Amino acid sequence: MKLQLKRIVRTLQSEQYVLFDLDQLDEESLPLSLGKVDLHYTAEGTYGTLLLWRVYFAHFSDEALRLFVQEVMDEFSAPMGVPGEFLIECVFADEQDYKVYSNMLDTREDAGEASSAES
Repeated sequence: MKLQLKRIVRTLQSEQYVLFDLDQLDEESLPLSLGKVDLHYTAEGTYGTLLLWRVYFAHFSDEALRLFVQEVMDEFSAPMGVPGEFLIECVFADEQDYKVYSNMLDTREDAGEASSAES
């Protein structure tokens, strides 16, 4: 697995990233989406939630999952200078059950329409 993180949102104390595996391609020949991570930075450490697509992680042992979480968090703590201590909750979901609702303007839609997208 060759992990790539793509930042979606950043605030002063938090970030959200999509996780990709560059070694695998989806049906559109794009890097395979593994899920996403939401992080919140404090003086004590980093707190967050990993939302992982069940189909790709169902076979992971507890130890393999722990190592994956450590790999993800190493991407943030060392290069970004944030504390190395973290508390991360992992949630496994099926992609067809994941829904996004927004009232933010989608440039593909007319102004004033609310958008709803499934990922």
